[in-house]
Amino acid sequence: MAEYNVTALAIPLFLFFMLMEYAYLRMSGRDLHRFSDNIASLSMGICLLVSDALLKTFTFSVFIWAWSSYRLFDFGSTSWATWVLFFFGVDFCYYWFHRIAHTYNFLWGAHVGHHQSEEYNLTTALRQSAFQYAFSWVFYLPLAFLGCPPEVFLVQFMLLKAYQFWLHTQAIDRIPLMEGVFSTPSSHRVHHAKNPIYIDKNFGGTLVIWDRMFGSWQPEEAEHPCHYGTTTPLKTWNPVKANLQHWSMLFRDSLHTRSWWDKVRLWFKPTGWRPEDRRRNTSKLQKTGVTNRPKFDPVISPLTKLYCGISFALLVLLVTMFIFLSPQLSARELAFGVVLILAGLVMISQFLEGKYQLRFVEVARVPALLWFLIVLWTLPISTQVSQRMVVAKGVSPEIELSEETTLSALPWLEKPAVLDGSTPAVQ
Repeated sequence: MAEYNVTALAIPLFLFFMLMEYAYLRMSGRDLHRFSDNIASLSMGICLLVSDALLKTFTFSVFIWAWSSYRLFDFGSTSWATWVLFFFGVDFCYYWFHRIAHTYNFLWGAHVGHHQSEEYNLTTALRQSAFQYAFSWVFYLPLAFLGCPPEVFLVQFMLLKAYQFWLHTQAIDRIPLMEGVFSTPSSHRVHHAKNPIYIDKNFGGTLVIWDRMFGSWQPEEAEHPCHYGTTTPLKTWNPVKANLQHWSMLFRDSLHTRSWWDKVRLWFKPTGWRPEDRRRNTSKLQKTGVTNRPKFDPVISPLTKLYCGISFALLVLLVTMFIFLSPQLSARELAFGVVLILAGLVMISQFLEGKYQLRFVEVARVPALLWFLIVLWTLPISTQVSQRMVVAKGVSPEIELSEETTLSALPWLEKPAVLDGSTPAVQ
C-alpha cells in the first residue's frame, strides 16, 4: 500500500460520505445541494490534487532539510509526549496561516477559493485553492527548527486535514461539550458565513482554543442564520477563473492605478483593500461582509446536466488513476494528463453556465480522454520508482532508504543524501 498515492485511494471514500450526506439531507426534507455547485467544488478539489502532487514533494523536502540541519532539540517519535506537543504545535501553526491568509490581499488570493461556494456541504471541504500549499508550508517550518520529527509532522498534518472534512456540513447541529474547544460543524459554519457578524472568525483547524485566546471566536447564533460565499461573488463555475479571481483583480488594480506606491502596497494591504481610484461603489470589502443575496445559478437543460454528469464521472475516474499511477508516468504523460484534466474541467464548467461556444473542442477532448483512460488502465503497476532531489551540501545523514524503498510522492526524485538512515518517517 505504501507504494501508491494515498490521496487517490481516498477519493472514493470522500465521494461515499458525500452521497451519504446528500441522502440523509434529502430524507430529512432539506435540499442543501445544487448539482452545478457540487461539480464546481469537486472541480476545485481536482485542481488542488494536481498542484498538490507538484508542491508537497518540495515542501516536505524542505521540512526534512530544516529538521536535519538546524533543529534545536531532539524529540523521539516513539514518545507520546512528542505526539501530544506537536499536535498542539501543528494546529497552532495552521491557525496562524489561516488567520493571516484572511488578513492580507496576496495570501487571500491563495485561499479564497475555499470560501467561494454559496452552499455548505461536504463537497465544500474539497473546494480548495490550488495554490494554497505554495504558501502555507512556510508557517510550519518553525516546527522543524524546534525538532518535530518529520514522520510526526506528516501524520499530524494529515490528521488535521482529515478532521476538517466532516466540519463542512449542515447535517450536524451544535455538539455539547465540544463547542468552544474543538472545531465543530457549527463553529466552522460561522467561519464560512459572509454575514457581517461572522466575517473573519473561527480560524481553528482542530481546536478553537486559539480563537478564544486571540480574539477571533464567534459562536453560531440562531438569530443570525449563516449564508455562505464571499462578499464579492464569484459568478462562474470555472475552477481556473475561481483560483485566479482575486489575484487577477489585484493585478488589474496594480496595472491601472495611478499611484506607484499603491501598485506595490495593495498586495500587502488588508484583505479587500483597493486603491482609491480603483474602488467601485458596488464592490464590498471582505472585512465588511454582506447580507444574503440571490445565488449564482444559471438554468440549463436536463440533457446538459446528464452530459456534464457523465463527463465529470469519467474525469474523476481519470484523475484517480492518474494520481494513483503518476509515480511511473513520464514527464510527457504527466503534462498531457494535467492538460487533459484542466480542459475537461473548463469544458464542463462552460456547459454548466449554458455556454456552448467551445463545444467543438469536445470532438478532440472526449476521444483523447477515453484513449488516456485505456493507456492508464493497461499500464503495468510498478513498485520501483527512481527518486532524485537536490540537497544542500554538508547536510549530515539522518535517514536511510533501502534501494527498494518507494516514495510514490516523489516520482521524479532520486534518494537524497539527507535520507540516509532508517526511521519511521521513511517507512
